[in-house]
Amino acid sequence: MSEVRNYIVLPLRNLEKRKHTFKFRVETEFFSDFQNPEIIEGSVEISLEVEKFSLFMNVVLTFSGVLTVSCDRCLEDLDVPVEGENMLSVVFEQVLDKPDEENPDEDIIYVNAEDEDIDLTVYVYESICLALPIQRVHGDDENGKSLCNPEMLKYITNRINGF
Repeated sequence: MSEVRNYIVLPLRNLEKRKHTFKFRVETEFFSDFQNPEIIEGSVEISLEVEKFSLFMNVVLTFSGVLTVSCDRCLEDLDVPVEGENMLSVVFEQVLDKPDEENPDEDIIYVNAEDEDIDLTVYVYESICLALPIQRVHGDDENGKSLCNPEMLKYITNRINGF
C-alpha cells in the first residue's frame, strides 16, 4: 500500500477541554489512496464529536454516504449506502492503565500527550469499510425481477444448467 494522506486529523495539544464537532467529507480519492479494489467510488459525510478531558478524550464517529462497489452476482457497478456510528477513546500516554479487558467492544488508542494532533484517517476508513454489507447484489424491481445485468444473468444461468 502506498502512503495514505492525512485526511482526518484532529488537534490535540491546543484543543480546549470541552465538546467539539469536526466535519469532513471524503470522496473517491480518499478510498483510492488505500488501494482497495473493492471500492470503485465513494462519497461519505463524516462527523466527529470530540469531548476532551485532562487525561483522555472520547470521539464519536458518525458517517453516512454511498460507496460504489461491484455487484457480487453480475459484476456491474452497485451503489451501496453506508452509515454507522463508533466510539473511540483516545488516552494520553501519561495514563498507564491498560484497556479494560472485560469490554472488548471499546476502541482505545494511546497517544503521546505532547503530540500536536492525531490522525484518524485509517480508523475512519476501516469503520466505513466495516459498514459495507457482506453480500453486495442488485435488488429486485417492484415485479420481483432482478436489477442485475440481464446478459450476465443469462450467462450464469446457462453455465449452471450446463449449456
